Amino acid sequence: MSYLWSSQGPAFQYPACYRIENRFLTLRAAMLIVAALAVFWVALSDADPAGIGGAVQLQLRGERGSATPHVLMALLMLLLGGIDLLTAARQRRVLLVPGQPASLTSEVTRRASGTSSGAAWLMQVMRDGQVPAAEPQGEYAGALRALAGPLQHAPGSLLPYLRVRVAHLIAGAGLLLALALTWPAAAQPATLALAALLYAALAAALVARSAWIAKDAPSPFALGAALLGTLLVGVGIALFGEGVPRVERLKSLALPQATLLVLVCLLLIEGLGLLAARQQRGAAPRADLQGADASADVDAEPALLMHEVERELHRFWAEGIPNRRHAWEPPAEARGGPAEPAAVVLEESQPMPAADPAPTSHTALLALGMLGLAFTAVGAVLWVRLANEQMNALPAASWFTAAPALVLLVAGGYAVRVGHLLWSRVEVDSTLLWLTVQAAPAAAREGLLQLKARVLKARSVFHVAGEHELGSRVLLQLAGDGAVARRLVQQVQGFAERAGGGAAPAPAAPQSAARPAAATAPARPAPAAAAAPRAAAAARFCPACGTAQPAGARFCPRCGAAQPGH
Repeated sequence: MSYLWSSQGPAFQYPACYRIENRFLTLRAAMLIVAALAVFWVALSDADPAGIGGAVQLQLRGERGSATPHVLMALLMLLLGGIDLLTAARQRRVLLVPGQPASLTSEVTRRASGTSSGAAWLMQVMRDGQVPAAEPQGEYAGALRALAGPLQHAPGSLLPYLRVRVAHLIAGAGLLLALALTWPAAAQPATLALAALLYAALAAALVARSAWIAKDAPSPFALGAALLGTLLVGVGIALFGEGVPRVERLKSLALPQATLLVLVCLLLIEGLGLLAARQQRGAAPRADLQGADASADVDAEPALLMHEVERELHRFWAEGIPNRRHAWEPPAEARGGPAEPAAVVLEESQPMPAADPAPTSHTALLALGMLGLAFTAVGAVLWVRLANEQMNALPAASWFTAAPALVLLVAGGYAVRVGHLLWSRVEVDSTLLWLTVQAAPAAAREGLLQLKARVLKARSVFHVAGEHELGSRVLLQLAGDGAVARRLVQQVQGFAERAGGGAAPAPAAPQSAARPAAATAPARPAPAAAAAPRAAAAARFCPACGTAQPAGARFCPRCGAAQPGH
């Protein structure tokens, strides 16, 4: 599949994270279409007693059943199969908008100075190689710890998914208990069928809510109140529901058995979904920070130095996408304040698909897909068999298997789609850059600035189908990249030497201790003299996007393309 930055932007090739899910959807759609054609054939063709075996022919009784319910069911199968095919076709390509995946922490806008609220956290991670985290709190926290295990380093999009699974497990177990209490207390089979229909309706409503209405789990209070109220109403119906009009007709539909099947399928599917999510909860990131640092003494004006640093950071733009900026604090002198040349820059390049993602276990996800196909196959066979019995007026014909067949067909689709978020897990690589500019040590010549750079290669993971917000992408691995850090400081140092008219002067002798602390460094006209010819140069335009370029720019500030002559 392809990942598009925008409808007209550059395209990246993403790993086909939905490839296996699309295969399950296609196979299920094929099953449904074949079953629908078979039902159409049986329902719309004339009965042929001569083609039935002699023993069966003698037992033919009654009139031929109506074809309308079977035609409607075949149309429903075609609709479900078409939805599966359309879903698989749409998942061949994933469209993410600018800003996705989410940043590791909060950002500051470009062309503005400042430090984001999360920059300190990211600096600590880059300095120590450890990600401070805590167990999730809030609704279902105890159930999550008991069923899902430690979740300190799980992606943020995985937590709502787990809460929904836990809520559905609690609801399924509660409804199963309610059915077990109602079954022996029912006054007659018809009232039991009506109470069972109520329990099945609540289970279906919970599943529909998580699928189409809200992605978060219902609150424990709301879930408990719904279960308690449903139990009281269901027991009341089972005991005193004889007066409901036409309630006797429900006896032939096997609704208690179908409701039991609904709840068992729900518990089985949600349990497998919980196991699949446990396999993706993650662990503390692996860190190897050896050789991540580089430093150099630079003889340049602080403002010009920061301008060069910003141009060098363009080298890390991925496909023209600007880096995510978390801190940009220029020297105080560049901001018009006192001469205190101390600056901080913290950026992350646009995350790109990892070339060699770590293998991930999909055992539970594969089991979910196979379970969905099995449910679909059994449900289709049951309905084709039911249609054949009804249309040929066989003595065994009844609607007893209609409700279980419908339950299995719907449960099959739910089993295939419940792991959609987990299939969308994608690993990406990015570069973390942390630069500081400060006055060189006292032993060096006065006026020199020291540039320090720490560069880390970061691997992170997120879910394409989840909410893209802070915390939805978490770190998996950090590795120092000393070669890139040294090249970065060498490029900036080389600019300072060229701007100064030659190599940087040798460090001066130590200053006398009696020198006044308020004395300032002598003026250095060389950078200004070197900048004058550049300002007078003819206007240039980027050959890639046509944007007017600043004097001496080596990279386009809009698209990041290298400029001719640099």
